[in-house]
Amino acid sequence: MVYKEMGLFKNPHLFFDKGQYLLADWVYPLTEMLMPSFKVPTSNTQINTEFNFCLARSHIQNEHVVGILKGRWVSLREMRLRSNDKDDITSYVDWIKACCILHNMLSHIRDLWDDLSEEEKDRLPVQLAIDKPTPTAAEFCNQVKNRCVFHNYSIGTLPVS
Repeated sequence: MVYKEMGLFKNPHLFFDKGQYLLADWVYPLTEMLMPSFKVPTSNTQINTEFNFCLARSHIQNEHVVGILKGRWVSLREMRLRSNDKDDITSYVDWIKACCILHNMLSHIRDLWDDLSEEEKDRLPVQLAIDKPTPTAAEFCNQVKNRCVFHNYSIGTLPVS
């Protein structure tokens, strides 16, 4: 697997601060910094099924965010990543950050574009406590899963009908 050859896998501490992690598809391994969705047979428990549902839902919301940004900034629609040159990739990342910052600034001053609805604001990620001892990857995964499912019950996304 290509992922296991990447610096992200070999030296995650260079890319993540304590308490940070990536959500991933079920094909990736569970690590301290990478939390995959659950696959059979572990996905057969209610809490794991609900967590997978929340991940799928957040994936859709992420796609909506990308669509909103591309709708507002034509340059993002036309951007094609065709280079492995580090400077080119850095420029792409800087351009995307600039578009996000400008979008947020315009939203803050009540530009004509819609801000997040109250319902969408309620769905922003829950912050994890990071002042506790570092848990194992499985313990951390369990903490995130439980907080995610609890939060989604509290806002009415769960239970899945």
